[in-house]
Amino acid sequence: MRLRATSSLISLLLTLSGCQLIVEFDRSRIVDDAGTDAETSDAPTLDAGTDAPIAVDAPTAMDAPMADDAPMADDAPMGTDAPMGTDAPMADAGPDAPASPDAPTSPPSLGDLVSGDPQFSILRALVERAELLGTLSAPLADLTVFAPTDAAFAASGLTLSAVEALDRLAAADILLYHVLDGTFPAAGLSSGPVNAFTNLTLCLDTTSGVRLNGGNPVSGGAHVVTADVAASNGVLHVIDRVLLRPTVQRLAAYCGLTTLDTAVTDAGLADELAATGPFTVFGPTNAAFAALASLPTGAALEQALLYHVVAGSLGSSSIPARADSLASNAWGNGLTLIFDTSSGVLINGGAQVMTADLAATNGTVHVIDEVLLPMNVLQAAEALGLSGVIGAVNAAADIPGPPPLPVADALAADAPYTVFAPNNAAFAAISATLATLTAEQVRDVLLYHVLNTTTFPAPVRSSSLPSAAVTLGTLNAANDIPFLPGPPPTVDGAGLLVTDVNVTNGVVHVIDAVMIPATL
Repeated sequence: MRLRATSSLISLLLTLSGCQLIVEFDRSRIVDDAGTDAETSDAPTLDAGTDAPIAVDAPTAMDAPMADDAPMADDAPMGTDAPMGTDAPMADAGPDAPASPDAPTSPPSLGDLVSGDPQFSILRALVERAELLGTLSAPLADLTVFAPTDAAFAASGLTLSAVEALDRLAAADILLYHVLDGTFPAAGLSSGPVNAFTNLTLCLDTTSGVRLNGGNPVSGGAHVVTADVAASNGVLHVIDRVLLRPTVQRLAAYCGLTTLDTAVTDAGLADELAATGPFTVFGPTNAAFAALASLPTGAALEQALLYHVVAGSLGSSSIPARADSLASNAWGNGLTLIFDTSSGVLINGGAQVMTADLAATNGTVHVIDEVLLPMNVLQAAEALGLSGVIGAVNAAADIPGPPPLPVADALAADAPYTVFAPNNAAFAAISATLATLTAEQVRDVLLYHVLNTTTFPAPVRSSSLPSAAVTLGTLNAANDIPFLPGPPPTVDGAGLLVTDVNVTNGVVHVIDAVMIPATL
């Protein structure tokens, strides 16, 4: 929910006994419970209910106009002979006369519920520290509050003194993670993620009652123990734990990614992923991990998990074509993830984002259906959709031995490869020429696109390309690539379209032409 009005001046016109009373007030500010203007800060605020009508006292009988021409009782003839009627019998109301029914009463506000129930004394202290009691009492609040009892605070290890020590913003952050924008009875809640008032994600499970963030077995989760406590400005659900604001790892646990949560802890990455970040985590489901033949251990597990993490908080609408993960290859370069966002989000040509944009305090989590495995040169070519390269590799003769080595196996080896990979349009442009080449010639063309690993013992990223015109030695020993620094840089006349796709055994640069060696 957002503030329903900004700076607007509302006039309420009331008519009392033929006179006009104009009541004006300025709705551009939120006033705190002390009656002073609330300080402006970055803390999230609730709608203070400024659209509520002003209560105006109803006119009393004393204010009713007198009828000037009405005859006074004193002017009436006395009728001295008339009996005074003092002995007249009094009308009996009758013992069986029905009592006047009581006027219907409206439910208390959310603020009244929190303030008036002794089981919410610590929650009330939290509300007061956040200076939001008036907000929870606003007639037009329209909120759902998950209210932890004093026992819930105790079970979560939070004391009254700890709550009273919080500053206003910290208290508001905790409180508003327990609030939804809108009125949602238990029957209106459904399983899945929902953003709390702070735009942090709560994970709901309504298959048996209502569980929040995995329920009370999960640190930071809770069960609803009493649902649908009606309020005049929303609804309150009583819960048995305090909901803890999630980091990316905690959010993974809240949303059922328990294997990922355990693996992060086992790999010693919990502190790293609890840092400020921000991070984007692509979190595999438990089923995705179960599909692996085995889970790596030690340093291999650490790198495998970091391959699922990208620096920065990337929503599903802002995911780029490529991004380097926090995992790195032997030369310290961040291993690249390749994204296809043409229909949903596909990663490395295989893993699909199933649930996007789960919001944590330090980043974003996207749930995926496969575990991501770091790629070598050939796997990256597949993920990039370079079918021309894959076709040429499959058509090429083996590299002479002993023993002979298929080109595909060579490109999967642990070596500091720098590969210039032509795009599909480049292969299509010389399809007639390729059709005339022998398997050995296709092999030689491919090796002409790979730099000599003796001359270049580390992958050559775009930032390390020469600044002058030179020739670059290749695995086709008879031919070197002429290089021009540009701008733009070219290799044997081919332009670089995509640079620095970092893989386990080197780097791939996509170029716009197939380079043909001079000796072919």
